[in-house]
Amino acid sequence: MYQSIFIGNQDSDKRFAELMSTAGLQVSFQKPRELMTLAQEILAHQPDLVALDYRLDLDDPQKPLSSYCKAGALAQLLRDSAISAVVEDFPIVLVSQQHELNRFFDNVIAHDLFDCYFSKESLANGNTHRLKILSLVKGYKKLIHHWNEPERWASLLDVTPAEKLEVAYQAIRELDKLKAPHQVARDILRYVINRQGLLLDKDNMLARLGVAKAGFEASPQKDVDAILDILKTDQVQYTGIFSDGWTRWWWHRLQDWGDDLCGESLGNMTAKERVSCLNRKLGLELSPAKSRWQNNTDALIAFACASCHQPTERDFYVLAYDPVPYSFVQRKPICWKCVETGEFEKHGLEIDDGAELIVEKIRNGEIRS
Repeated sequence: MYQSIFIGNQDSDKRFAELMSTAGLQVSFQKPRELMTLAQEILAHQPDLVALDYRLDLDDPQKPLSSYCKAGALAQLLRDSAISAVVEDFPIVLVSQQHELNRFFDNVIAHDLFDCYFSKESLANGNTHRLKILSLVKGYKKLIHHWNEPERWASLLDVTPAEKLEVAYQAIRELDKLKAPHQVARDILRYVINRQGLLLDKDNMLARLGVAKAGFEASPQKDVDAILDILKTDQVQYTGIFSDGWTRWWWHRLQDWGDDLCGESLGNMTAKERVSCLNRKLGLELSPAKSRWQNNTDALIAFACASCHQPTERDFYVLAYDPVPYSFVQRKPICWKCVETGEFEKHGLEIDDGAELIVEKIRNGEIRS
C-alpha cells in the first residue's frame, strides 16, 4: 500500500484526501505547520506522493509572516532535497479551488515544481484523477528503479530495441541531462504524454485514422470503443511510464498498423477512404471525419486542431507560437476555421508570426471556406 499525504488549510479538506485514495494508495490528511518543520517531517516520513493545497498560509493575523507555510516554497524545499537523494524523490501534485489554480497558472516558476494539478471541484467527479495520481506514484517508482541503467529509455517507454529510431531515441536521451527523477518526470508528462509527437491522444489518434468522434451524426460509440480495443490488442496503445493514468497511442505503430491493414499509407487517403477500409476490414460502422474548412469527408485529415480539437487537413492550418525544447514534439496546429472565427484566442493560443500573411487573408475574406 502506497502512503501519501495531502496538506490542506481547513479541517474540511480532509474529504479530499479520501477522494484521492484508491486501492493501493492511502492518502492521509494533515494541516500545515511552520515551513521548515513541515518539510523535515515530510522528508523523514518518505511518502510516495505529496498533495498540496495552493494556499497553505493560515488566516491568523497574530502569526508572524516568517512562520507561514506556502505551497510553492514547501514544494521547492522538497524538490531541492531530491537532487542529492534520487531514490527518495516522489511526485508532488497541486489540489486547490479553481480560482486558486488560476493564480498558479500565472506563476511560471511554480509550474516546474508540481507534476500535476487538480481542482477540488473535479475530485468529486469520476475516477480519472485517482488513476492519474496512482500512475504518478508507480511512474516515479519505475523511473527510480531504472535510473542508473544505460538503456533506461527502452524500459521506461516499453519499446523494443528495433523501435529506438522510430521513437526519436537520440532526442529522448536529451532528458538524460536532467539531474533528478522529478525533472525527468516533468518533461515526460509535459512533452511526451501531454503533447503530440511520439504519442497521440484520442482526438489525434482518431484524426489520423480519419474517424469521426462518437456523438450525434458521427461514429457510433460502440464502434469507436471497438477500434480502441483492437488497437490495444494489436499493441498500438502506449504501455510505458504513466500509461495507467493517461491513455495514449504510439504514432509510428498506428501508422504501420493502418498501412498494413489498408495496403496503402493512410496519409495518402481521404478520411472517407480510410474509414471505408477500416469498416470493410474490421466489420465496423465508423463514420469518416469531416473537415470544418471544406465541410466534407474527402479531406486529407492529418491531425486535430489544438483549438477546437476537430480533424484538420495539412493544407488548411497555421502554427501556433509554440517554442518547444525537444525535436520529437509536434508544434500546435490551428485550423483555418478557428483562425476565421477567432476561437483560438479563447484557448490561450497565439498565432506564429510566420503565418501572419495567411491569417490576414483569412480574416479579411480573401481566403474563404
